[in-house]
Amino acid sequence: MTSNFDKNIEKKFNCIDEPWIPIANHGQVSLRQVFSDESLECLGGTPIQKIAVFKLLQAITQAACPLSTESAWDQLTQESFKAACLSYLDKWHDAFWLYGPRPFLQMPEIKEKAKKVVPFGALNPEKASGNTTFLTASQIQMPLSDAEKAMLIVTLMSFAPGGKKVDNSIVLSKGYTGKTSSGKPGPGLGFKGYLHTYAMGQNLLETLRLNLFTEEKISSMGYLSEVGTAPWEKMPQSEDCPVAQALKNSLMGRLVSLNRFCLLAPDGMYYCEGIAYGTYADGAFEPTQFIGRKGNKSLKYETLWADPDKKPWRSLTSLLSFLKTNAQNQKTCLQLELGVKRCSKLMKGVTVWSGGQRFTSQAGEQYMSGGDDVVESIVKLEAEDIQGDLWFSNFSLEISNLEKYAQTLYSAIFHYYSDCKAADKGKALASKACASFWQESEIHLQELIEACTPGNSTVNIREKFKILVHKNYNDSCPRETAKQLMYWAKNRIIFTPNS
Repeated sequence: MTSNFDKNIEKKFNCIDEPWIPIANHGQVSLRQVFSDESLECLGGTPIQKIAVFKLLQAITQAACPLSTESAWDQLTQESFKAACLSYLDKWHDAFWLYGPRPFLQMPEIKEKAKKVVPFGALNPEKASGNTTFLTASQIQMPLSDAEKAMLIVTLMSFAPGGKKVDNSIVLSKGYTGKTSSGKPGPGLGFKGYLHTYAMGQNLLETLRLNLFTEEKISSMGYLSEVGTAPWEKMPQSEDCPVAQALKNSLMGRLVSLNRFCLLAPDGMYYCEGIAYGTYADGAFEPTQFIGRKGNKSLKYETLWADPDKKPWRSLTSLLSFLKTNAQNQKTCLQLELGVKRCSKLMKGVTVWSGGQRFTSQAGEQYMSGGDDVVESIVKLEAEDIQGDLWFSNFSLEISNLEKYAQTLYSAIFHYYSDCKAADKGKALASKACASFWQESEIHLQELIEACTPGNSTVNIREKFKILVHKNYNDSCPRETAKQLMYWAKNRIIFTPNS
């Protein structure tokens, strides 16, 4: 396939040299700074941006530090890891220009077939565009800086919302029939917005080293054939060319997906659906995505979704199920398992990060509705927490108890209002009280984690959670009249000594 893109376009804004990656409590940094400054602790930005950039950084480390076995990782020091990544960036410096004849992660070939330019605001689900009502000034799309454009491109590769904003009249593969009028969601997003999880080290460089896959580990995944070639080293020519097919089945294709083909324009993008990836239902999933099997006969796959009504820490028992000694490996998050087990081997503590963004999907269009939002949790585990399975068993029991406390609270409030002949009001207030209970319980999460360590007692922390149950019951159920007091006493929660 020939392309008539302009080879004389000025090269501008190199992502290796220019600051564009948000770092918590620091500001924006360049790719070179990420791999040279060990004072950088963790990524900043929205949860979706954090995952997208983490995946890009992973792709760079996988290309820079190919490892065959776990023993090879054992011998990889922080200094040799950093040196290899910086050397790789020097080698491929010319592939990271945001503008130029071969712009970073963009497809100049689509311009000649494009029928429209999609405004930047239409590509950002947090901004209002078209007929969307503006609720706050922050929803208005302002002109983007080059740093923001770089971030948008990296985010869209895996996390592009599905819908009709794509210009799918653009087809580069002859005879390709995989496109419809509505683009599919990015493989990192899925139908409702996946929950993503990974292990964090003491700084960003250590985090990236902890999460480096070996060829041995990749071969055990089943659905991936190899590490593969980073897309900036060899971009596909079309949606279904040999390079595109290789990306579908490689780790690189999962880290930087090219689910969208795009090209920057002055006020937006030329933008269409790119490579089509399988979903978790097909057994193809993101390394940072929880995946499991359910059912006795069909063994269908299941996953975890970002849920604004359920903070990610409440799913820790699922995410950490690999800590069980007799686990059947039916459920796991490969990325988290990799990092946690390495920390366990090194007798080091680990931080578990989980996050994502909930979307609504309707009639082929994916958008953020009033109930949709981002979710994020950070949980710190000490070295003794991830040795053996006793801590995990204790923690699983306490989370189960919290679920029972919440159910008891809901039931008590609902029955109070049913006695008051206001059942509908009771449902709403019971749901609100349970949400408050979970929010207040999170304050004591690290204390709960410590209490579950073998040798410690959970008696005191349970009492704190019981106090929260009573508080939310009393706040929701007034006892100002004689009848109210009678119904309050009838439905009030009494815990048994061992509950």
